[in-house]
Amino acid sequence: MKIFKIICISIMLVILSCNKDDEVSVDDRNEALFGQWEYEAIMSDTAVDINGDGTVNIDLYNTNEIRQCLKDNLTFFASRGGEEKNAFSINENGLSCGEVNAFETVESDRYELVNDKIIRFDNRNEMRIIEFDKNRLVLEQDDFVDGQEVVITYTYKRS
Repeated sequence: MKIFKIICISIMLVILSCNKDDEVSVDDRNEALFGQWEYEAIMSDTAVDINGDGTVNIDLYNTNEIRQCLKDNLTFFASRGGEEKNAFSINENGLSCGEVNAFETVESDRYELVNDKIIRFDNRNEMRIIEFDKNRLVLEQDDFVDGQEVVITYTYKRS
């Protein structure tokens, strides 16, 4: 019984010590998006076979479903200033997939933050903000992969 009380007190102390200072308030999300982000995880709500090897996975980051050179890419959100939509780009990092040189832009688009929870792009599917703090961003996006509709969850860390 004494050990149970010690465990309960320890758990409560850990919970109480969690720092909420890292959370991004809804009002600050637009500016807090700005910067460089790198993939931490990419998950699908449905098992898919992107690479055609006959094996389906929901974890697209820690498997061979997505080439390492794509998982290495960096994502940027930036202000364009004034009334213009913000800038979005994905750049090759050190591992080039061959289509463009290392450190060059693979994809670019314009976006706006709608209701502080939807990132609406001009040319790609919108993304929903699921979780957002100063150093971590989790987004969901509806997509069509491996012949089926799926929801892809991207987890980024600030780099």
